[in-house]
Amino acid sequence: MGPRRGKMAKRPSKKVGSQTKSELTMDQLLTKTQELMDDNNYELALQTAVKAIELDENNTRALLLASIIQLESGDIEPALNCLLRCVEISPDRGFEKYMYLGQFTVELQSVKYYQLGINAIQLDLNDVAKDSEHALVLRRKMAEAYVAMTEIYLTDCCFESDAESKCEEFLRLGSEADPQCPEVYQTMASVRLSQNQPENARECITKSMSLWANKDQNDPTQIPSYENRLALVRLLLELDDKDGALNIMERLQKEDDESVDLWYLYGWTYYLQGEEADANGGDKAEVFASARECFKQAIKLATLQEFENDGLVDHARELVTVISSALPSTNGDNLEEDAAEAQELDWENISSGDDDDVEMSV
Repeated sequence: MGPRRGKMAKRPSKKVGSQTKSELTMDQLLTKTQELMDDNNYELALQTAVKAIELDENNTRALLLASIIQLESGDIEPALNCLLRCVEISPDRGFEKYMYLGQFTVELQSVKYYQLGINAIQLDLNDVAKDSEHALVLRRKMAEAYVAMTEIYLTDCCFESDAESKCEEFLRLGSEADPQCPEVYQTMASVRLSQNQPENARECITKSMSLWANKDQNDPTQIPSYENRLALVRLLLELDDKDGALNIMERLQKEDDESVDLWYLYGWTYYLQGEEADANGGDKAEVFASARECFKQAIKLATLQEFENDGLVDHARELVTVISSALPSTNGDNLEEDAAEAQELDWENISSGDDDDVEMSV
């Protein structure tokens, strides 16, 4: 009786597990994967996506979800393999895979993938009503792809003989695809600055901001992304619009006050104001002090976050030294001590409120 009871105890758990696996349909697996992704449970989401792929190795939705999870987890190579498998299965339809491939490849190869994505979007547009909500979403995706292609020719491919004409072409096509896309005009401003046309760049910035300034600032679908608005701050500073830059940064700080770039740009803006005050015979001490605190915060966050942009951090350190040499020394001005203190901190201390966040009033 003993051995028999042991066998009976094992059977149900094995059977239940087997039944759960077989009873889940493809749609259920995909839905569950998406739910787990929404909850940031990427490990379990990937396991569920793999089960879907085992059920049908040619299911492009399952492959795409697996690739997105892997990209979020930093597993680039297996993610690209999943995306390329999607291309093999469905080369003409499904634009998302091409957008991801465009993001994670470089130079002309990236441009090629974005163009293939645009071609796929056009096929989707042919199947929906022209004025439908879905059509608006698709046209926005198309415009954003043209923006990405323009940025490649502004940076990685800027030495190509046709770089300038490609930028103009892509921006024209982007504005035709979605005349209400702020990123198109913001990128156009970057192009105009590269062409030494600051007044035209200002007009483009004004146009871009007019498309979202009166929208719900608490709705991320209504306004440009955080990174896009950081790029806008850089453009405004290039155009010597420090007040406009500070207004944007004030909002960004409320959304996320642990961005290294944000605190660096805050510091740079105040530093520029200090230089301007000094040149005009004004008092630079207050804004220089604010600049120094912002640079210190950027350095501190960069240390804690293992920030990769060493050039930005090095510049921040250099400017703290410059400012400290120009201002009377006060307690806490020793940058080496600040850096050492930052290295000793850990995220547990931060979560418990041990670090001193800088609050800026602009």
